[in-house]
Amino acid sequence: MSTRTISGHRAGARPPQDAAAGFGSLLRAEWTKFRTVRGWVIAMVIAALMMAGIAMLDHSTCGGTAVPGGPSITGFGCSFPVGPGGEAVTDSFYFVGEPLTGNGSITARVTSLAGAGLQPWSKAGIIVKAGARQGSAYAAMMVTARHGVRMQYDYTGDVAGRPGAVSATSPRWLRLVRSGDVLTGYESADGTRWTMVGTAQLGGLPASVQAGLFAASPASSHTISQSITGSSAAGALTLTTARFDHVSVSGGRPGGRWAGDAVGGSSPSEGYHRSGGTFTVSGTGDIAPLVSNGTPVERTLLGAFAALITVIVVGAMFMTAEYRRGLIRVTFAASPART
Repeated sequence: MSTRTISGHRAGARPPQDAAAGFGSLLRAEWTKFRTVRGWVIAMVIAALMMAGIAMLDHSTCGGTAVPGGPSITGFGCSFPVGPGGEAVTDSFYFVGEPLTGNGSITARVTSLAGAGLQPWSKAGIIVKAGARQGSAYAAMMVTARHGVRMQYDYTGDVAGRPGAVSATSPRWLRLVRSGDVLTGYESADGTRWTMVGTAQLGGLPASVQAGLFAASPASSHTISQSITGSSAAGALTLTTARFDHVSVSGGRPGGRWAGDAVGGSSPSEGYHRSGGTFTVSGTGDIAPLVSNGTPVERTLLGAFAALITVIVVGAMFMTAEYRRGLIRVTFAASPART
C-alpha cells in the first residue's frame, strides 16, 4: 500500500498574496497618509500653480502686440490682433491715404520696390481698409518681391496676378474698385488695358473707409540653435521702399489731405515723402495670418525648477515624518512586511 505525504506550510510562514492586490492596498495607504496632512496637499497645489503661472507670465519670447480698443487673442502673456474670421493675424505696415466715402476707386502705378534685406513677401501697393484698427477688414492690390502681383484680402484671401518683379522699365498699374461691400482688383502694364485679378466680399464695411498706399516687409529670421526641447531664432526688421505715381482716388470723400500712419507700431525708418505726384513709401511689418512655430517645450517648463524644490521638500517630509506623526501604522496595516 502506497502512502502520500501532504506537506503543510512552515510555521511562521505567510500564505502567498496576490502581488497586484498588495500593491494596490499599499498605494491606497500611502495616498491616505499624504492627504491626511493638509500642508502637504497645499504645497503640491502651489507647485503646480508655480509651474503654469511662471510660464504664463513670461513675455521674453512674446511676438504679440497689444490691441487697444480692438479684439485680441491672448496666450502665454501675448496679445494678437483678430481678423474678421476670428483668427490671430499680423497687421503692421505703413499707410498713406485719405478717407473714401461710399463707392469709388483708387489707382496707382508702382515703378520700384527695393530695400535692404528684402524678403520674398515684402510688398507694396494700394489698399482699402475698414479703419486704422489692427485686424479690421481690408482688400489690397500689391506687388511683391518674388511672388508677382497679388490681390489679398481679410488676411487669408490671396489671388495671384501677373508674375515677375517690378521696375522702372516694367512698372505695374494697380486699381481697386469699391461697390458696396465688394472690392474688385485690377492690374495693367500700361494703364490702358486692364485685367481683373479678383473680387472680395468684405462684410459690414462702413460708409467711410481708408484708401491709399502702403508698404510692408516681414522680419527676417534664422535658427541659431536647436535642441530636443526646441529651438531659438534670431531675426531683424526689414524695410521695403516703393515708389508710386499716377495716384488717383475717385468717388465721394470728405476731401481730407493725404496723411501717413504706422499701423501696428512704428520704426524710425518708416515714413513717406511726396514730390509732386510721386510718393515714396517705406514700411516694415506684414499683413497676413499669424504664423506660429509653436510654443517651445522649455518655455512651458520655466516654473518647473521652483516647483521641483517644493516637491522635493514635501517628499522629504513625507518620508521622515512617518514615525513622528504615527502615519507608519497605515503602511503596516496595508503591508505588514512592508515589501
